[in-house]
Amino acid sequence: MSATPIILTVKNFGPIKEIRIEFNKYTILIGEQGSGKSTVAKLFSMFLWLEKSLLRHLTTKKYITQFSRFQKKYCAYHNIDSYFRSDSYIYFEGIHYDFTYSEEQFMIHEKDIENDFHVAKVMYVPAERNYLSTTDNISNLKGLPQSLQSFSEEFEKSKVAIKEGYNLPFNRIQFEYDSLNKISWIKGDDYKVRLSAASSGYQSVLPLVLVSKYLTQLVSANLSQKEIDPQEKKQLELEIEKIMNDSLLTEDVKYAMARNVSSRFSYSHFVNIVEEPEQNLYPNSQMKVLWELLDHANETTGNQLLLTTHSPYLINYISLAIKGWQISQYTTDRNIQEKIYSIIPEKSLINPANLKIYELENGLCNLLNSLDGIPSDANFLNEALGETNILFDALLEIEEEIEESN
Repeated sequence: MSATPIILTVKNFGPIKEIRIEFNKYTILIGEQGSGKSTVAKLFSMFLWLEKSLLRHLTTKKYITQFSRFQKKYCAYHNIDSYFRSDSYIYFEGIHYDFTYSEEQFMIHEKDIENDFHVAKVMYVPAERNYLSTTDNISNLKGLPQSLQSFSEEFEKSKVAIKEGYNLPFNRIQFEYDSLNKISWIKGDDYKVRLSAASSGYQSVLPLVLVSKYLTQLVSANLSQKEIDPQEKKQLELEIEKIMNDSLLTEDVKYAMARNVSSRFSYSHFVNIVEEPEQNLYPNSQMKVLWELLDHANETTGNQLLLTTHSPYLINYISLAIKGWQISQYTTDRNIQEKIYSIIPEKSLINPANLKIYELENGLCNLLNSLDGIPSDANFLNEALGETNILFDALLEIEEEIEESN
């Protein structure tokens, strides 16, 4: 990951009053529904995509900043175009560009495009992903939101790429894909059902982990190949510019053609942005999925993982991954290390220096405190669990009053 910090500052936008978030290798957003977690995730995804598109000449600063396209086109892609107010302010400090929305104007500042090898493969994984598992042929699904449509395209590619079989993180379940008939199958020890007929947990988790694995492998394979030399890079840029300047082509056709050429560029890392990984999952299954996502994030130095979550369990599992990493630093004894890895997979350990957890509440956000690197128990999700005990104690007090009155 680049040493340049990526920072998002937002004021008076949708549910957000004022926040400042610095993204790390692992970034977790927690908070009640409607607190702004998804808004942050969508803005992060959008600005990383804009950086990549500018670097790859898929668009220009002039095109993005004209005719309110930032709001009407790019924010509309994530359905946040209605979040603007007259005093909305957004500032994204990226690696190659800074983006500013202020006083109803959008501006782009170019700061480092010579060192352009830090280009991310970005995937926004929407919470609505389980909808893609309800039919055997995704192409039959019409009117999908744009972000879900983009994810569905990667889901289809991942099915074909991993069609020979994939073990889900839990329950000894396998995925297989019949590419001829375009049918996704879920296999247990003694049964086999279509994904479209499987449980909601499998329907939610399969698109997430399959696309995550596919893109992790894609970027890793990309990194192992010889880098494009400057002359070839210039030729690709010229090809894209020729397409984008062709007045006979529609915008959609231009982008499709240019994206195909752009795919020949290399990516330096994979940024996985996941909404509610715990969706429809039993707590232990949530843990196994988290280990899988952390494994993918740890595949290369530059990979990043951003999660939004309502699950109190995930923060506890994050604490386990940190504690496992800390203990593993104390010893070189392989037998002891293997004991640690039997609890936390080696590839899922977290260096706490690479983690930031933010609590969003009432339009604001706070960086969660930690003790020796372990996330504080005093957080929104743990407090929500604790409220059950408080309410139960209140019921016991009422019970005692009844008994005393009798």
